[in-house]
Amino acid sequence: MRQFLEIKGRYPDAILMFRMGDFYEMFFEDAETVGPVLDIVVTSRDKKNPDPVPMAGVPYHAIGGYLRTLVEHGFKVAICEQMETPEEARKRRGSKIVRREVVRVVTPGVLLDEEHLRGEEPNYLVAVVADELSAGPIGVAALDVSCGEFIVLAADDTGAMRAELSRLAPREIVARESLHSWIESTLGPECPRLEGFGLADIPRPVLQRVRGLQVESGGASLPAALERAAAMALWYAEQTQPGQTLLLHRLRLHESGAHVVLDETSLRNLEVYRTLRENQRKGSLLWSVDATKTAMGARLLRSWLGAPPREVAMIRARQEGIESLLAEPQIRADVQLALRDVRDIARLAARARLGTIKPRELASLRASLAALPKLHELLGELVARRTDRGLPIVLDLGDDLLQDLHAELTRVLVDDPPSHTRDGGVIRDGADAELDRQRTLRDGGREALAEIEARERETTKIQNLRVQHNRVFGYFIEVPKTQLSKVPKHYVRKQTLANAERYVMEELAEHETKVLGAQAAGLKREDELFTELRQTVSKAGERLVERGGRLATLDVLAGLAEIAETHGFVRPEIVDQPVLEIEEGRHPVVERMLDSGRFVPNSVSLRAHAGGVGPARFLLVTGPNMGGKSTVMRQAALIALLAHVGSYVPAVSARVGVIDRIFTRVGAADDLGRGDSTFMVEMREAAQILSQASPRSLVLLDEIGRGTATFDGLALAWAITEFLHDRVGCRTMFATHYHELCALAERLPGLRNVHVSVHEQRGNIIFLHRLEEGAAGRSYGIQVGRLAGLPAPVLRRAQRILTRLEASERAGTGPQLDLFALRSDDARVEDRAADESAGDASAEAQSVLDTLLATNPDDLSPRAAHELVRALHERLHAPN
Repeated sequence: MRQFLEIKGRYPDAILMFRMGDFYEMFFEDAETVGPVLDIVVTSRDKKNPDPVPMAGVPYHAIGGYLRTLVEHGFKVAICEQMETPEEARKRRGSKIVRREVVRVVTPGVLLDEEHLRGEEPNYLVAVVADELSAGPIGVAALDVSCGEFIVLAADDTGAMRAELSRLAPREIVARESLHSWIESTLGPECPRLEGFGLADIPRPVLQRVRGLQVESGGASLPAALERAAAMALWYAEQTQPGQTLLLHRLRLHESGAHVVLDETSLRNLEVYRTLRENQRKGSLLWSVDATKTAMGARLLRSWLGAPPREVAMIRARQEGIESLLAEPQIRADVQLALRDVRDIARLAARARLGTIKPRELASLRASLAALPKLHELLGELVARRTDRGLPIVLDLGDDLLQDLHAELTRVLVDDPPSHTRDGGVIRDGADAELDRQRTLRDGGREALAEIEARERETTKIQNLRVQHNRVFGYFIEVPKTQLSKVPKHYVRKQTLANAERYVMEELAEHETKVLGAQAAGLKREDELFTELRQTVSKAGERLVERGGRLATLDVLAGLAEIAETHGFVRPEIVDQPVLEIEEGRHPVVERMLDSGRFVPNSVSLRAHAGGVGPARFLLVTGPNMGGKSTVMRQAALIALLAHVGSYVPAVSARVGVIDRIFTRVGAADDLGRGDSTFMVEMREAAQILSQASPRSLVLLDEIGRGTATFDGLALAWAITEFLHDRVGCRTMFATHYHELCALAERLPGLRNVHVSVHEQRGNIIFLHRLEEGAAGRSYGIQVGRLAGLPAPVLRRAQRILTRLEASERAGTGPQLDLFALRSDDARVEDRAADESAGDASAEAQSVLDTLLATNPDDLSPRAAHELVRALHERLHAPN
């Protein structure tokens, strides 16, 4: 146990999985901790000891599933391997204890194996650097070890940091321990695993390595906070991979000013990544527009949706790519078919660099590289058909198709390699002369054994004699007991079975040595060749990541073109003016959820104007609940978001001015994790909007002020409306039931009233889901309550109260009336009479139903059927 304790001392905060033969064993507190989590039995070592050591183990070949479970529960796991065999330990050091070392540390933020990762999502380790004594920016670095993506960004304040972390969705955050409580309170229940790590722990060479990285989209040097955050993330990740080098493909500086900013609230309310209620990918914006064929493409699309560019040239370049692929549907279909053969090149390259790639994964990489010439040919055909424009730069795969690497993989690797190297069969015959020689010796030895078996049968006349092999005895001769009388004297009995005896002889031992020696030498040579092949792939890592990025872009644009054609999306016009004009727009998710043709499209026009007539920058939306106010507002925001991504949009036409931020204050819920009530959450979100919105922003407000008293809520909604209109001047849609706000249209020139229309028939309403000019005449709350199934007495009581309130308001006395006065003796008599009348009506309806059920329509003539219907109708409408 001394060796275990020594290694455990170097990794005190990790579960140490200690390789012992065919098992990974855990001891002491580690065993007791993981036993219930992994559902494995916790036993003890040296049970005769009065204080036995708890232990638990898992088979080495099944470690993947157990590791995944531990990581999902937030554990940090150190994998300790045997670095030599017992025989090597005895020969080299004369020791019975083999040398063991930790070869990697697995944490939620540093995952490599495909079975532990979600292909369509990144797996970020994030480092946060902040100085409590300084007002400088917060440094944030995000490193995805699985594909080599490395991003740094500056957050101006806590809110900005929270927004960026919500977009990145890190699996683990590294920061010095003094910042942990602040990070936890900032992120709330969504906070991932936190790891304590100090800046003083970072060696100077790591800082130098960060400074030596090529910075993409940035200047010559990084601000100090960003540099320290990058160094912290890099050093922590390197500590989890002892002796290995990470694949880092540049250092990308993410500048929030170059992108549309969506904070945590907007990402959630617009359901960009996941749905609000079920937290599922299906039903989100990402789900509705994802037609990618590769994991790299799916991750890139997610990144684009979370941070769309504001640069008009970049947006138009993506639109050009989609337009090109839309114009040639057959080429697009062939491109998407070829992309199906492309695996996650970036992650395969990263695993090759870290030495964890498996033979079958190299075969996947080979198949992916084989698809490149075909894709290049298809894009060349696209260029030939677009003689007027050429190939959009976003679709260019470049000239480096990595065919040298593909040729080497084809030359060395067998067509269908096994998943592991331990049993051989990985390297192709003819790839290496030494391996071929060992295989010839091995196979020749086997042929000799077959000859021995045939000769011994002939010599002994034992027709059922067989030469076999197992790990205990090696090669042996098995003879049925019915033939034991024929066994020659030079056979040496080795084992007795129920129906046979097993023997050995000197000649078999000599052949065994030759065959097994050749087999061992062959396995060793195969392992060497595989390592060389893996290193060849590793050296091409940066080239692979570069090509993977271009393939991902092609995949995303081909998928968006497919979505555009399938669902009738159009190319929006992107302009610099602060406008949002959508003709017959549709919600990209809701439309997919409904049957074809059922979604009701709506038009929205938002732009600044000088006079009081014409388009407005502020739409005040009124109408009943369930009428579609929220859907119209969300679809406007999603169309604007998709337009900035470079995608086509669900509309007849769209003209979208560049937006800097999208704000949403939609829905109401408390935040118990932060101790905030529903109204406090509402006010915090409103305060953030008012302090951060600019004339370039798009703001969606839904039901501001409803979480408090009526007059307080109305006053706040009124003041917020004026502030956004007068001081901010941004494009705004505000849905409200405060009809008093509609009067603001008379004095605020940029505000216009619109409403979602309904059709009323005999006290019932039908939602038309159309956005029309003017304010809504009523809110139809009682009618919605009827649709929801409220009891009839409650609805009647509500209607009387509403009538008195409206009459009082028309009389100019305001709503200050004694509602209890409505509960007079006359009202109680009226309620009782209504209840009795309802009861009589219910009884009569049941009688009519009984009559219908007792009638056989086939027995009635047309005249008799008509008379029956008339009589039943008269019974239902007869006076009480």
